[in-house]
Amino acid sequence: MSKNVRKAQWESPEVTSKRKRLDTNSSSAIHQTENLFWPEEEEDSFFTVSKLNSATDWKLSADHVENENASVLRSLESDTSLFCAHTIMDANRKPTIFETEPSSSFQLSNFKDDTFLSKTILDDAMSSCKYKIHCHGTTNLLSTTTTDKSFLTVSTVENLFNDTPLELFSSPNKNSIVNKSLNKDSTQFSTEKSKNFNDDDADDSIFNTINLHSEQVDDSPKQLKIDDSIFANIKIDDLTKVDGKDIFTQRVIDEVGVQNSQRFLEDVAIFKVPDVPPPIKKNFSATTVTESDLCSSQYAIHSDLPNTTVLTNLSRLDWDSQVFSDKLENEFPSKGDFFGLPDKVKRMIFEHKGIKSLYEWQEECLNLPAIHKRKNLIYALPTSGGKTLVAEILMLREVLCREKDVLFILPYVSIVQEKVSAMSPFAIAMNFIVDEYTAGKGKCPPMKRKKRKSIFIASIEKGAVLMDSLIEAQRADEIGLVVVDELHLIGEKGRGATLEALLTKIMFIDVNIQIVGMSATIGNLTEVSTFLKADVYTRSFRPVELKEYIKCGNDILEINAAGKTLEEVFVYNRSVDFNYNESVTRSDPDHLGGLVAECAPQHCVLVFCPSRKNCENVALLLSHILPKKFVEHRKREKDDLMDALDKVCGVLGEVLAKTIPYGIAYHHSGLTIDERKFIETAYRFGVLSVICCTSTLAAGVNLPAKRVIIRAPYVGSDFMTLCRYKQMVGRAGRAGMGEAGESFLITTSRDNIRVGEMLFSPMDKAISSLNIENSVGLQSLVLSAIGLEIATCRNDLYRLVGSTLLSVQAPQLQLSAEEMVLNLIRELFKNKILELCSPAAAGKRNTSGILTTQDVKNHNNRSSQEHRRLFVSKSTRFQLTDIGRAAFKAGIDYKRTYTIHDELKFAQKQLILTNYAHLLYLVVSFNSNAKGDELFPADAGILYRIYMSLDETTQTLFRLLGFNEAIAVKMAKTMSVQGPLELKLNRLYKVLVLIDILNLKPLPRVALRFKVERGILQTLINQSTAAASAIVRLCDQLEDFWCYKALFERIGTKLDRCGTMELEPLLDLPAVKINRAKQLYSAGFKTIEDIAKCKPINLVRSVEHMPMKIAKEIISAAKIILMKKLDYLEEEAEALKICLQ
Repeated sequence: MSKNVRKAQWESPEVTSKRKRLDTNSSSAIHQTENLFWPEEEEDSFFTVSKLNSATDWKLSADHVENENASVLRSLESDTSLFCAHTIMDANRKPTIFETEPSSSFQLSNFKDDTFLSKTILDDAMSSCKYKIHCHGTTNLLSTTTTDKSFLTVSTVENLFNDTPLELFSSPNKNSIVNKSLNKDSTQFSTEKSKNFNDDDADDSIFNTINLHSEQVDDSPKQLKIDDSIFANIKIDDLTKVDGKDIFTQRVIDEVGVQNSQRFLEDVAIFKVPDVPPPIKKNFSATTVTESDLCSSQYAIHSDLPNTTVLTNLSRLDWDSQVFSDKLENEFPSKGDFFGLPDKVKRMIFEHKGIKSLYEWQEECLNLPAIHKRKNLIYALPTSGGKTLVAEILMLREVLCREKDVLFILPYVSIVQEKVSAMSPFAIAMNFIVDEYTAGKGKCPPMKRKKRKSIFIASIEKGAVLMDSLIEAQRADEIGLVVVDELHLIGEKGRGATLEALLTKIMFIDVNIQIVGMSATIGNLTEVSTFLKADVYTRSFRPVELKEYIKCGNDILEINAAGKTLEEVFVYNRSVDFNYNESVTRSDPDHLGGLVAECAPQHCVLVFCPSRKNCENVALLLSHILPKKFVEHRKREKDDLMDALDKVCGVLGEVLAKTIPYGIAYHHSGLTIDERKFIETAYRFGVLSVICCTSTLAAGVNLPAKRVIIRAPYVGSDFMTLCRYKQMVGRAGRAGMGEAGESFLITTSRDNIRVGEMLFSPMDKAISSLNIENSVGLQSLVLSAIGLEIATCRNDLYRLVGSTLLSVQAPQLQLSAEEMVLNLIRELFKNKILELCSPAAAGKRNTSGILTTQDVKNHNNRSSQEHRRLFVSKSTRFQLTDIGRAAFKAGIDYKRTYTIHDELKFAQKQLILTNYAHLLYLVVSFNSNAKGDELFPADAGILYRIYMSLDETTQTLFRLLGFNEAIAVKMAKTMSVQGPLELKLNRLYKVLVLIDILNLKPLPRVALRFKVERGILQTLINQSTAAASAIVRLCDQLEDFWCYKALFERIGTKLDRCGTMELEPLLDLPAVKINRAKQLYSAGFKTIEDIAKCKPINLVRSVEHMPMKIAKEIISAAKIILMKKLDYLEEEAEALKICLQ
């Protein structure tokens, strides 16, 4: 029977009349099968009603269907050429295609892999079923993967089910806190054997693509609409007084005047709209393209940068697509056609990223002259443009083709850990190592490997330590490529100086290391590229459109960057009030609830708030005013999320307990890493639709959204910069989130002028911070250069400092780099940090003053200076003293080194070793500021109560530091720690916190006891771990402190793992903290080997609240650890063989 005949029969009056007699659900499902027809050759290959009859007892399954409907179905099923696929029958019927009785023999494996299913039928089955399978947060399982008329094979559906975490937070074999029986039934399908997880040849280490949001995305550009009446009946007055106080204490009140669009335009009228440079349009021939041609497009050659003005305002350029030459020859071995990489790498990248091809600009960038010739390169694109993928391809090429190690510098520990997890599947498949270098993790220098190369993924601080260790070991040439993400951080105070010093030393040693930097927000690319001697590639590409709005009172203005006048730049869009009643308007004057409800829960929203407390307040506010439909959306999974936070993280916070039922959470540094991971995972899968967060999420975590709302133009107490603004709004409208993203900046009339100034200002410039705070950054650079013996005289130091960004910017900063070096050398000699290389000369010196040869020329009476001055010419060689070398190794300035030295010297005379308290005090002292109140100050009342209950050993430490009962009583009366002992008491307060943590008390309980946020406690642990490691390096250089080394190594290990002896191996795994380690141990996974040989699905089944993504990350990390162990054993075996020959 041909397809046309079948279609005609299907639409015949007789069949049509039968179809109309079905109930609503049946009619809907059957109607959607009109496009489902057999090809003429293979009728038996389809999923027919006859096969359903053979799999299940059709008549018994239809008992709950009305007799009339059942007879219609039976008459239709008699002709197997018509697929009457409505097997669901009724929402109350338990057996379905996807949920069968345990006794039923039905399963997908009963049918051939080429059996076809209709996507629409599956969708209807999902939506009609009472016990829906929650895959990717939607009942519409395949809405993002296929078209409505597409066919799917059984194997495809099975793979989709197995690749999707059916239970995001609950294990299939564990009971949740709610819906226990339902949970078991709904996950039955996921526990069936599948080829993905039970085939011995399957590569379980390869991560599946995570579809960020599986709900159907409305790609139309129309404005999202909501029912304005939903806010009319909300009574905020019904809230308790405590809730009201929590929510409304930090509400922004516009005291200057009524805010509206007219008021905003009047206030910003003082600003002149910058002229938009004409777009550069030039036609190129693919056969005649040269580097000069590329320069006139969006690619600038380093040597031409000082003479060009093309890069003055990148954000407003309208680049044409660049044509690049195909004749450039690569300076690296090629192992395939994918930019020199094997085809296997290409397949893995596309599978992992869920893409079919690269963006045009990515291919352009990877074919630039700088890439082919291994020159330094900076590429700058807006947030979400796909910059990281280019970096990953370059790193893989360096490791696999050139067989060189790679250093990847990332700004935050969370991003480092995320990237380690993302690169681990490639490492296992392509036989190289991925190493994490953060805080206490990572060995310096790393083990030298002959068989496998490494990608070192490091934070800025740990990356600097790693590079120094390689230079000192004369192994810097093992690194072939250094990639720096968020290159604009080179202008940040503190960390920026560390990054600038690191890059300066890499270029200064000149061992053919290529540097590639990427950023979305650098306002002075010319200066930074001059510093790095780098070519520059720029493009204003975004995968989806971003629409930016400003909310002025009830009015919303759209920002048109191409406008030439204020009225063209700020275009009136609409006015909103969302039909708020009086109480809702009073509590939410900015209409946050309405703006959120327009988008959520079908789409995701990020609300950026100025402070941590404001994040929590806004989350609470939204949970009180949003409609009840938010509670019903993904209810079971939200219950599972709360259960996971309670059991795995040890606590479900009071605020989160109120907000998560509405799909709302907050995200800031006050939460632990585990809590943040669960919230991020839930948000990615659409279980949570709103996150209220601080600005750090914009740069630290990859969480895109359909809509971004900036609660106020402040970051803490500081007004927002254009760089910060661009980072936040860049989170809106990423690939996979629809055709366009939206951002709303809420302003008050008092901020209008500053908002206008910010929007019309150029992008933030990266300004060197080597010279700030008494030139601490420059001192660190000079000490490390002398310690590494890459600069040992004034001439060397002049060349070194002349290679810095500070030197490039010295004219505009009105500084003399040479004068700064001279002053620093004098200071270091005076404080006995430097000494002459010649022992004889060093013995005769008088360091009361240092006189250089230039100083001599400026003095008339040289003889009067000679008896008290040391002459240092430009070629005089000098070296670090022991204390100078200790400062260099510890990574601190010499003044802090002397302070730590005195602390250790004093403690050495009467060190208390009956517990960890005294050692912890020395660790805390390393990071202490002048008052000791970094992170958090001491609470006098809590400190007094705990002191009175301390054991005798710990009280002895208090007395040793000058604290006694009399002072304790006075502190209890005044409830203050201020006074001569303020520094020591603030330190001791942190010591008491760390003692509880080392005694394995749950972090939530410690946080509650000391009134400190859980995330801040984790930060204290990380800082203390890094401090212990630094003290070990310091003591290594000072013979007097030989006894300390083993002690601080032990305390560092204890702080890093915070677990019992049997759990320590499991705590080496990333994202595994004490509670997760206990779960793994209880489930029988007691060693790294146990985890490495486990299948991800088995780990998910065995461990409660283990998402599939986390399971794969843990298993991949375990395999990487074993690969490193194997390397070590193989190297040791080779050495033994050589000895025996």
